[in-house]
Amino acid sequence: YGGLMTALVFVATAIIPHIPVPFTEGYIHAGDSMIFITAILLGWRYGAIAGGLGSAMADVFLGYSHWALPTLIIKGVMGAIVGFMAKEVKDKKTNQIRTIVTMIVSGGWIVAGLSMKNLLNTKLDKTMTNTLINKFDQITDLQGLENLVNYVQTLLSVALILIPIVILIMVIFFRKRDKEIFSFVSLMGMTLAGVWMVIGYYIVGGLMKGNMIIPIFSVPANFIQFIGGLSIAFPIIIALKKTKYFDSF
Repeated sequence: YGGLMTALVFVATAIIPHIPVPFTEGYIHAGDSMIFITAILLGWRYGAIAGGLGSAMADVFLGYSHWALPTLIIKGVMGAIVGFMAKEVKDKKTNQIRTIVTMIVSGGWIVAGLSMKNLLNTKLDKTMTNTLINKFDQITDLQGLENLVNYVQTLLSVALILIPIVILIMVIFFRKRDKEIFSFVSLMGMTLAGVWMVIGYYIVGGLMKGNMIIPIFSVPANFIQFIGGLSIAFPIIIALKKTKYFDSF
């Protein structure tokens, strides 16, 4: 099953049509959904292996080999986080601590998101403006750059507001249906994994580009990928739980 899910992570990432992200030479894909499914069904170890190896192999296959090692680490940890948080434990104190830690880290994303917005507002001096205009083929003048900055800031604002709302809605509507898969801790764990992925790629992108402004433009795309992965994963998990084969997991 671990080998199968590693292959499915690769297929969902590399074979299913994906959307390039020019700001970091990356791409949006459906592979996260398979990472979520693997981690929830098989646990954190297989989530880490399938998520890391499957995603890294996809990077090499698609010609993004410069991202392979960071992806191996980022997606591996992402799968481990989801698998660890999705597993129910009887120790109430552990569950409480896990919930608190998850909420704190998720709140850290709000701080990070606001910091990114502030960075865009205060650090776009003349030198950086010229660098960005020269860097992005889609931008030809200052007005185009300003429009792009406004667009990214809007998307960051939407992400800051929308993600907690989506998680809350999922908790309210699905928890009664399946308290294990759709528990508050499980969903917040996935949020934590998504936040980890976004921040991880942001930091690595900044190191690769030599500044921390350029990768900000890829953050909204990474959140779209994260939300899309959740949307694909949950219906599949529900369907699998209705089959006789689910007990084998």
